[in-house]
Amino acid sequence: MIRKQRKTRQKRGNESHSGLRRRGSGSRGGFGNAGQGKKARAQKKTKMLALGLRLGKYGFTNKNKTSVKTINIGDLMKKVKGDSVNATELGYDKVLGKGEALKGVTVTAKYFTKAAKAKIEKAKGKTVVM
Repeated sequence: MIRKQRKTRQKRGNESHSGLRRRGSGSRGGFGNAGQGKKARAQKKTKMLALGLRLGKYGFTNKNKTSVKTINIGDLMKKVKGDSVNATELGYDKVLGKGEALKGVTVTAKYFTKAAKAKIEKAKGKTVVM
């Protein structure tokens, strides 16, 4: 008996979806860096990894994090008008201790570092916590 249609058994049923028929080097584009490895995007990734750069998502962001705007005494003293300065009105929350304080200046802020408080009081000034 002569067949009119070609007999096909290839890629029929569940077996073709499991990947069992894709074992040769052709499905991988060759061996090693042949095929997919020759593409530019793959080379960029390996260079980035070699430099120590990370790919993809990593770490997390803290949702409860609050930011505190800071200013040093030296910078704050440049903005003094008269004998007092209010750091919160200027948009700062905390006064840090870098720089020198002017004599007899009253500084108002939410927070002071120990060094900042000591320098202001040493210059015969006052610190007012809001």
